Amino acid sequence: MNTVKLASYAPIFLAGFALSLCFFPFYISFLRRAHIGQFIREEGPSAHKTKSSTPTMGGVCFIVAFFIASCLSLLLVDRLNLVAIFVPAVAICAGLIGLADDLAKQRHLSNVGISGWARLSVEFLLGAFLAGFLLMQGVQPEVMLGFADGQPVFFALPIWFYFAFAAFIMAATTNSLNIHDGMDGLEAGTALQVFVALAAMCAATGQIELTYICLAAAGSLTGFLIFNKHPAKIFMGDTGSLFIGGLMASVVLAGKLELWFIPLSLIYILETLSVFAQVIWFKLTKPYKPDKPMPVWKVVWLKLTCKLPGEGKRLLRMAPLHHHYEALAADRGITESGVVGSFWIAQFVICALVLLTFILWLRA
Repeated sequence: MNTVKLASYAPIFLAGFALSLCFFPFYISFLRRAHIGQFIREEGPSAHKTKSSTPTMGGVCFIVAFFIASCLSLLLVDRLNLVAIFVPAVAICAGLIGLADDLAKQRHLSNVGISGWARLSVEFLLGAFLAGFLLMQGVQPEVMLGFADGQPVFFALPIWFYFAFAAFIMAATTNSLNIHDGMDGLEAGTALQVFVALAAMCAATGQIELTYICLAAAGSLTGFLIFNKHPAKIFMGDTGSLFIGGLMASVVLAGKLELWFIPLSLIYILETLSVFAQVIWFKLTKPYKPDKPMPVWKVVWLKLTCKLPGEGKRLLRMAPLHHHYEALAADRGITESGVVGSFWIAQFVICALVLLTFILWLRA
């Protein structure tokens, strides 16, 4: 493993931050001239209708800032690591899927992009492709459980399961980050904290190249947040959210941090589960009387798989979860910024607890 002084980490973060800070004013001006704005979904919060003209596809700009900062980090390592090149490359491919989705929305002049199944298929393939590359580079198919006498303890996975596991993590992370993106500054604020936590874990285990990648991402997102905080001057779009999810998935797979990523991504998991729960409950509570007696399981299956007429009940005021809390907060006079701030605090507590556990276990 490469070893560097802690002081060498800061320039990479600052490079990503400074580049975002410099690029975004020009990029926002370009998007406004090109009339590339956000399309708000009809079933979304009514307060968001005023955001329809806000420029989107901000992910393109912070991906460029991240890429330049990551390239600068290669100057600080002793030798070139192909894994450190491939991890950002996979994330950029995920961002390109989001870019295609964003461009399709601009072409259709609606919030409808490319086919969800097509997007999901490519995400699964990206995860499997990354797993294959890591195996070719000699990375063992295993996950880090913890530490014993200061040394990492790993659990080996069967090759077939490793491929399926990597594909699932890539698809699940990219889609959960996409679902999480829905309020000014929400995703950027939580994601940059996750990247800082992942950077600390990678640094503690000697994975210096991955540390630089995480810090470059955290820095570029911090610069983006200056323009994305409420009231947002620009949105990241699917380009940004899929890139962030793809980069997180790639880092945890390359760094064998999958099990530690589960608590780190708790907010994203809950956001995704809230959508599933809302849809399932809405379908199950639709009134339906079959023409002839049917077993309960058949009725349930019919409700879940068929588009039956009528209205069901909603488990939440609105899904995903952040919109539910936004609706509850609005009733109490709490602004969007207050809700976003609460999510930031929750993510900070999660990251702090996970990092504390990780470091204490490492030094035990």
